[in-house]
Amino acid sequence: MLGWLFFLTLLALVFIFWNRQQRATQLTLQAVRRHCSEEDLQLLDDTLELTGMRFRNGPGGWKLHRNYRFEFSSTGQERYQGRVILAGRRIIGLRLDAHRIH
Repeated sequence: MLGWLFFLTLLALVFIFWNRQQRATQLTLQAVRRHCSEEDLQLLDDTLELTGMRFRNGPGGWKLHRNYRFEFSSTGQERYQGRVILAGRRIIGLRLDAHRIH
């Protein structure tokens, strides 16, 4: 009985983490889309790649920092990379590689 309780608790925690990860990715993708639109850039593949996660201590306490990578184009010919850092539910950094301006 205790084994099943442990298993179900673990399964619930995994689901909660997965669900929050999905929401964080969607929040970040919306912000990247908005930024690319404001800069007259095209977000390629309309996807983000999670490149790392870690807990960091900051002014608001411990937060999970997620690092994402994405590709964009300014002319439709070349592919450039961008990076975004999400701390908790707040974007704390968005960087674009040097790119051509059309």
